[in-house]
Amino acid sequence: MTPAPWTALSVTLAVQTLAAVALTTPSVMAPAVSPQIGVGAQHVGWLISLAYLAAMVTGLGGGALSQRHGPVRISQVALTASAIGLALMAIGHPAALLAGAAVLGVGYGLPNPTAAEILSRHAPAARRGLFFSIKQTGVPLGVAFTGMVVPALMAVGSWTQALLVLAVGLMGVMMLIGRKRSLLEGNAAPAAAAAASPGSPTAEGLRQRLLEPLREVLAFAPTRRLAIASLVFAFTQVSFLTFLVSLLKLEHGYSLPLAASLLAASQAASVVGRIGWGHVADRWVDPARLLGALGVAMGLAVALVGLAPADASASTMLALTLACAVTAVAWNGVFFADLVRLVPPERVARSTGATQFLTFMGGVGGSAAFATLVSLTGSYSVVFTVLGVLPALTGLVLLAGARRPGPGPAQGTGPG
Repeated sequence: MTPAPWTALSVTLAVQTLAAVALTTPSVMAPAVSPQIGVGAQHVGWLISLAYLAAMVTGLGGGALSQRHGPVRISQVALTASAIGLALMAIGHPAALLAGAAVLGVGYGLPNPTAAEILSRHAPAARRGLFFSIKQTGVPLGVAFTGMVVPALMAVGSWTQALLVLAVGLMGVMMLIGRKRSLLEGNAAPAAAAAASPGSPTAEGLRQRLLEPLREVLAFAPTRRLAIASLVFAFTQVSFLTFLVSLLKLEHGYSLPLAASLLAASQAASVVGRIGWGHVADRWVDPARLLGALGVAMGLAVALVGLAPADASASTMLALTLACAVTAVAWNGVFFADLVRLVPPERVARSTGATQFLTFMGGVGGSAAFATLVSLTGSYSVVFTVLGVLPALTGLVLLAGARRPGPGPAQGTGPG
């Protein structure tokens, strides 16, 4: 195998990991920082919702941007945006926090379409599902890194200094991946894509870039089912990742380092889960059935987190967070492997951006709804318990649909 596939995997994994670090940092900091700025810790959910809203819109155009300017260049833009978002948040003013969250969303919305473009070019066809699954481990790796490093940075300096240190690190990696641009893009690809992609600044040109990929995905039944399931599962995943630390610190009395370390430890299991479930889907179980089973399992796991008594031991809560990690944070590899199987290679970036729109819609809804329900009920535990119903019902619907006979998907068939 030539060096290009492994370089492609390394670059896409690094970008995905660091984008996740940037987006997760506010949630890890929230319990300690919120008293200093005079807001409740649950209000970080609104910042995360704003970030996902920005990511939704950015992702829709991400495929066209990647084809027009090159996926490595747009990956550099993603890391730059994430660094700027962290730096803005370091200002500490509410307006700067909102602006920073929006820019973080821009950085988080671009990596999936750019990675799809890079990996569809360079990943070996026989291992494409595995490569996408490994790339998707960047999210739990980023969460784990944040849970370990951010409290340590805050222990030796202020929270604003911690944000600036992370921003500098992201900019350093941004410059490093630029050195791989010629290997991963080639000289002619971006120019050719620019000539072929809609370049008009008119409303019609924007419609083709932003809305047409979404229409294609929703018009094709298999990708439509995937997209809707991803919305619900992302709703659950983002709620779990955003509010677990606050639940453990504020209702179970754990210290911030202990609460963050439980979140970080659980992510190791989700890394194994993402790769393992992708392998299972390739070898033994139909992806739709596997996604349905994961939905039921994540619903049960999240509900059990909410039902755990306030004096539950750290080992008990670790076991429950591990169960959430291998379900609610590990479905993504199966999702992307199946998406790549369903659509032709030239539409992978567009379809990824479009399905990501609905996935991130779940992120927006999850953070905002969870924060609202915590404000209404005064309890993180109650909301975690109720949250488990949604993915469980979705999983049952997927399992029921998978039992009905239908045409099997084939590589190269797809929307529109």
